[in-house]
Amino acid sequence: MPESRSIDAVVFDVGNVLIDWDPRHLYRRVFTNDDGTPDEARVAWFLAEVCHPEWNVEQDRGRTIAEAEAEALSRHPDHGPAIRSFYGRFQTMIPGAIDGSVRVLEALKAAGMPVHGLTNFGAETFASTRRRFGFLNAFDTVVVSGEERVIKPDPRIFEILIERARLTPARTAFVDDSPRNIEAARALGFQAHLFEGADGFRGWLKGLGAPV
Repeated sequence: MPESRSIDAVVFDVGNVLIDWDPRHLYRRVFTNDDGTPDEARVAWFLAEVCHPEWNVEQDRGRTIAEAEAEALSRHPDHGPAIRSFYGRFQTMIPGAIDGSVRVLEALKAAGMPVHGLTNFGAETFASTRRRFGFLNAFDTVVVSGEERVIKPDPRIFEILIERARLTPARTAFVDDSPRNIEAARALGFQAHLFEGADGFRGWLKGLGAPV
C-alpha cells in the first residue's frame, strides 16, 4: 500500500454504522392508538421496562433468544405477544442499510484494503441479518459478541479481533457509534472515529489516506 496511507485496515461496527437498527421501528407498529398512529408512550414504557437495553445486551453477551424471552415473560407475563415480537419480528427493527457507509465499505474492499467487523450482536440474529444484507459477508474477519460471549467496550473483544485479523492497532481505523467503544479502541491504540454520518466518516478516512 502507498506509504502515504496511515492505515492498513478498517474495522466497522455494524448496528447504526452499516445498518439502521432501532426497536422503535417495530414497536411503533405493535403499540398503536385507535386512529392507527404509534402510541409513543406505550412504546417508550415497553422499551424501558420490559425489553429494555439491559435485557437486550445480554443477548449480545451470548444469552439465547429462548432464555431471553423466558426471563422477560417471567416479569411481564401479560405482554407475551409483544415480548415474542422482539425476536419474532426482529428484522422490522432494521428498515435498511446506511447506504453511504456501505459504499465506503465497498470502495475499501474494491481497492484491496482489508475490512473487518466488530459488533455487539446476538449470535442468532446476526446470522439472519447477514443473510439479508449481503455486504455483511464482505468482511475479511468478523467478531460477533454473541458468539464470543463478551461485548464492547470490554478490551477482550478487541483483543480477539486483533489476534484473528493480525492487526496493528496504530495502523487500523475503527468506526463505531458508541463513545464508550471509541474510548476503549483508542485506549488500545486504534485510530478511532465516532460515527455521526457517512459523509463525516468518509472524510475522516480520506484524511488517513484510505481509498474511498
